[in-house]
Amino acid sequence: MNQAVNMTRLGETSKFFDAFVQIGPRRLKHPAHSWRLEDVLAEMEYCSISGALVASTMSVEYDLMHANRELSESLQGHRNLFAIWNVMPHHTRECLEPESLLRMLREAQVPAVTIHPRSNGWDALGHHAEELFEALGKAGVPVMVPATEFSSWQECATFLERYPALQVILLGVRWGEQRYLLPLLEQHRNLHFTLESYQANYGIEELVEEGLEERLIFASHAPMMAIGAARAYVDYAEVPMSVRRKIAGGNLFRLLQGLGPSGEVDNGDEDELMAAARRGLPLPLPVVDMHMHILEEGMNGGGGISRMFRGGPRDTFHLLKRLGCEAGGFMSWNGTVGADSAGGNPCVARALDVSTGAFWGLATVDPVHYSQEELAVMIPEIYADRRFIGMKPYVTYGVEYDDPAYDIWWRYGNERSFYAGIHRVRDDFREVENLARKYPNVRWVIYHCGSNFQVADGAIACMKEFSNVYAELTLTSVTSGVVEYLVEHAGADRILYGSDLPMRDPRPQLGWVVFSRLPVSVKRQILSSNARRVIAPCLQYLPAEVRSRFSRWEEQ
Repeated sequence: MNQAVNMTRLGETSKFFDAFVQIGPRRLKHPAHSWRLEDVLAEMEYCSISGALVASTMSVEYDLMHANRELSESLQGHRNLFAIWNVMPHHTRECLEPESLLRMLREAQVPAVTIHPRSNGWDALGHHAEELFEALGKAGVPVMVPATEFSSWQECATFLERYPALQVILLGVRWGEQRYLLPLLEQHRNLHFTLESYQANYGIEELVEEGLEERLIFASHAPMMAIGAARAYVDYAEVPMSVRRKIAGGNLFRLLQGLGPSGEVDNGDEDELMAAARRGLPLPLPVVDMHMHILEEGMNGGGGISRMFRGGPRDTFHLLKRLGCEAGGFMSWNGTVGADSAGGNPCVARALDVSTGAFWGLATVDPVHYSQEELAVMIPEIYADRRFIGMKPYVTYGVEYDDPAYDIWWRYGNERSFYAGIHRVRDDFREVENLARKYPNVRWVIYHCGSNFQVADGAIACMKEFSNVYAELTLTSVTSGVVEYLVEHAGADRILYGSDLPMRDPRPQLGWVVFSRLPVSVKRQILSSNARRVIAPCLQYLPAEVRSRFSRWEEQ
């Protein structure tokens, strides 16, 4: 790994060409969520993105050729933006027949198209679609397809087999789909995919090792998702700089046959955190990650849909060091998602055994497999290991957290001023409200509050009522603007950074905060000082060597 770091020539930056942003009205949009072209342009400049392919929501939700033309007209005068048109077979007289369509694409300088067979109600494998796809493949026009537009991964595989000359870019592939995606990449050289939702732990490094670097495409899906989150995944990739430049924009430039932005955008007014992240350097502050899982050493998977490449302690601590993360709370995966608390807590302890930073553990207690009498014995035994200062229940046990079955644990934590990490069982915040009221000495950290604006609204209301409730951000959605929204309405001192590693790679989650439109002082609070305040009441229980590291930070 050290060799890989050297190969990146830390301190350099890459020219970014965004493969997919989408403007226009959206169904069920929250009033605070951006949607206009000017929103995207401002964010591109802020995050130093040099160009983008732009799609329109209305080309899917309305007459596609009308919306396609409107999109191209709206982009006139923006030499770094290129329209993506939505297309379909011509038989229903909604889209042009292939020859006329290709001519219009050339005239309008549209370098790529999208298809939405499920959303627009047609069959991508139907014989009526062959003429369209064969023409696009012969002309070298890439076809971008949201992964959700295939009814199954087998349909996707059949599509790739049927049209080997067609350059296909899959959009929105998620980390939980690795076991479908990776074999297809090996089997079909015409398959490429964008990284905005992939966020797999060490995902870029693994695919580059497998010789698939030319299939990886940078995209943000702004303004739905945060551009800074997408670029940090690439900026911090431990690959040669030449490879990083391919992923950032070179691969897309090649697929578009040389069409792309001629200039490079560089935000000359970025703060020190943004500057460090863009260069793949550790952030110049002690980052505290409030949401981390861990696997046993050498493991690459956590069961279910969760493949976590290099998810053990050695590679986890290596990656944290690269980012400047020096502290945080670990919880198990098998003890939470796997509902095996007796196996999960020792897994966390073994990870802490090899830690050299200021890390601690969150234990999981199980009121389902064990009786209250057994828990009365088990809970003190777990926390006899002074490195555990957190409480982490989970939804897989099937018991709401304010159920009396958990009271024995909450009382123990309340007496010692522990904190709890809460992945809500219910859609509302009632559990947290009941617990915050009943156990005031516990800091209740609600996980995933940045998932969308609607969840953020619920968390804000809860935090306004209870001073011992905090909002942690992490989720794959990396919703654009929601970090700023939470700060505005709940206060800068109540928001916490977390990554959910190694289920997700921490780099996009970090970039989400680093490239937010917040003063650098507030970013520092979210990334570090707020977390230290959450654990301060129970800091006394940690071993002396861990406490000493926090003391040194306070003196800086």
